[in-house]
Amino acid sequence: MLLLSAVVGTTNQENISQGQIWTVFILNALFALGFAAIAYGLWSRRHWGRFLFMGCIIIWSAFYVVALLLPNAPSADGNYTAGTLTFNLIPYVVGLFASIWYLNLPHIKALFDTQEPANERSNE
Repeated sequence: MLLLSAVVGTTNQENISQGQIWTVFILNALFALGFAAIAYGLWSRRHWGRFLFMGCIIIWSAFYVVALLLPNAPSADGNYTAGTLTFNLIPYVVGLFASIWYLNLPHIKALFDTQEPANERSNE
């Protein structure tokens, strides 16, 4: 509920419908659950955690880029210059490619390709 109240409090309610507010809330809640699962998957070096992270980060970045480009989105003011838009897009595009590149390095992939979690192996 705190997230929903934050979304409602930070948006201009004159041109935003209640359906859009609930959509933003549901998407944020789904991303929060997804990133919690990702944290567990990466921490325990599960193969699915790596794939889930790459999929979620691609979808999350796509939503952010679309929100910047749409004139009626709550996070965009619609008056972006080319420089401001580029300045806002660079961290997401670079972060997206850097994280996918890093997780696909052979020595990093090898950490996730084991059958048993690393913490169980170290206890034996």
